Amino acid sequence: SVIHLALPATSHFLWAGRGGGSGRHSVDAARCPTAFESGPPSMGAACPGRDGKIPVSGIEAYEAVSVESDGDFVPAAFNAREGARDVRPQQRGARAGPSRRGFLSERDPGEVAASKAMTFLRRREQGFCVLDRNSVYGAAVALPQLARTAGWPLSWTGLVIRTYVSLVLNLGLQGFLLYMVSKDERVMSKFAGQMHLCDFGAHLDLCPGGPNCVGPGGTRITPARLYSWEMWSTRVYVRDALMALFPDKAQDIYDNVDPGEYGLESYFLRLTCCFLFVLFLWRDLLGSQELASLLYHVPGKAEPWMYEDEDAAEGVSPSEPLPDAGGDVVKFKVAGMPVYWKVLNVLTVFIPKVYLWFLAVDVGMVFLMETSDIEAMIINAVALNFVLSIDEILCSALMSPMVRHMLDNFEDFAISNCAEPTSTEEAFERHLNDKGWGLWSPELYFQLFPPRLICMCAITGFFIFKYYSEHCIASAEGGFVSNEIKMPSSSQMGVLSFLFEPFPAVLFPVETVDNEVQWHMPPE
Repeated sequence: SVIHLALPATSHFLWAGRGGGSGRHSVDAARCPTAFESGPPSMGAACPGRDGKIPVSGIEAYEAVSVESDGDFVPAAFNAREGARDVRPQQRGARAGPSRRGFLSERDPGEVAASKAMTFLRRREQGFCVLDRNSVYGAAVALPQLARTAGWPLSWTGLVIRTYVSLVLNLGLQGFLLYMVSKDERVMSKFAGQMHLCDFGAHLDLCPGGPNCVGPGGTRITPARLYSWEMWSTRVYVRDALMALFPDKAQDIYDNVDPGEYGLESYFLRLTCCFLFVLFLWRDLLGSQELASLLYHVPGKAEPWMYEDEDAAEGVSPSEPLPDAGGDVVKFKVAGMPVYWKVLNVLTVFIPKVYLWFLAVDVGMVFLMETSDIEAMIINAVALNFVLSIDEILCSALMSPMVRHMLDNFEDFAISNCAEPTSTEEAFERHLNDKGWGLWSPELYFQLFPPRLICMCAITGFFIFKYYSEHCIASAEGGFVSNEIKMPSSSQMGVLSFLFEPFPAVLFPVETVDNEVQWHMPPE
């Protein structure tokens, strides 16, 4: 039989024969341009083949072969009847030798450390599934599995019940707050005749002669005549009230009482606040991504989520008192869960979490796009983040200290198929390849434009486009003005209208009175 040993450049064969003989054979791959087969102990000047592997034949006569390659001594038992396999220096039992130290000593120690650090960091980022330790969502996934591991006693079952109560409370609070914000935008503001802001005053520095300078009152916007909605609607009400009280002087009142115009104070700040709002909520979306990765990668079978540390429990008699620091004995870890628990977690945790995120982004973006004041834009961009942080507030306020202790001490789940280097040589080789970048390297531009930043900009642009397409129409001067505003038929908004808000309004629109138009764009 022929066994291929995958070895680096400088390697040594140590062999032991059945009759008691032994020996050592050195191979320098750099000096061996050809490949041929020869078996111990008469290997002669055996050299590796073109694929870097050394073919060894006649191995049936020997009970064991060990390899010392670049200073790494790897014992490996070979038996022809068991078949052939590859032996690599990074296998268990390797020890550093002078040859490997010589290889690394020729390199910059900082670069060697950097290659290892990058491997560890990438392995940490890509090779583990992380449980959300600061949210009721993470508790809702972990606590039932701990109770299942314990056999569902009352003490553990009670923790699961409390966790699901917190989860339902969180979903109810977040949904209710988003519903009220949406109701104010889509129903209550329409009773007051508030039009959509769109691009009114978007180019204030070019007004009154530039584009987007005609306000909702039909007059030219100037910086001195620009007001917020509350101030402008009050001034319009005073003017209209005077005209109603003195109809014979209506023209004089109209010419002399100027209510001003309603519009944006800063168009680019509005776009910036929309991006910042998505940025603030991005952490919650990453939590949903990590939850999906966890549910996908953990095995679909019942495995224990807590275990006893054998080293810490060694020598402790069952009759002895338990130590105060129980965390040194009992460990908590993410492990496999039955398939039906995966489905239940998807339906009760993952889908509500993701859908609330999309509702929050959709409602929040409309809320910010309808904000005209500079101060209000900045404050609202930060304040809206509070809605999706309720799950963390509930976890810190309602979860018992024992639950928080378990969540804080959970061991992450290691993904077995993480394609990262497994030895120092592989990591350093990857580091050297990484240094060979240039101006035309695609990886350079991948670093200049991080995927997360591109996704944030894409989501921000999508919801801004959605706002303009649903609430605005193109004007003759360029830019966009508001659609006509109709009177809602009720002060209540249907639940389906709220739940399907991220989708086109034709599905479940807010009912309005067709013949009662509260506002339409007047002629200039």
